[in-house]
Amino acid sequence: MDGADFAPGPSDDWAKGAAGIKYAYTIELRDTGTFGFLLPPEQIIPTGEETWAAIMAVARFFQ
Repeated sequence: MDGADFAPGPSDDWAKGAAGIKYAYTIELRDTGTFGFLLPPEQIIPTGEETWAAIMAVARFFQ
């Protein structure tokens, strides 16, 4: 996990360290640089669509 972007106490750290799960991920949603993670309503659906596409791409990789 060298060079990873760490946040204090995320569940993926626990899953990897304490539970011994081999692969654990945190998905961070888009940010415009202005709103943080509190996006305007018109950006919620597009964010969900692009996140779902990313999850499906990862799932296809692991099949």
